[in-house]
Amino acid sequence: MTIFPETLDHIAIGHDLARKTGVNLDKARPKTRRMWEARGLAVIALARGDLEEAAKIMAPFARKRR
Repeated sequence: MTIFPETLDHIAIGHDLARKTGVNLDKARPKTRRMWEARGLAVIALARGDLEEAAKIMAPFARKRR
């Protein structure tokens, strides 16, 4: 069975990633939830081989250096 990235749910993937790293999104702030959901979307982009799209998705969540 082949799973195509278009059929994956980025929110579910993001929540699964958070759960596996010990982050409880039930108690998280909205920005934290959005970050993990974006990570799920970035994983789908990486599965398609689109590193540029994954970087673009994660750009708003990059830490700013001072």
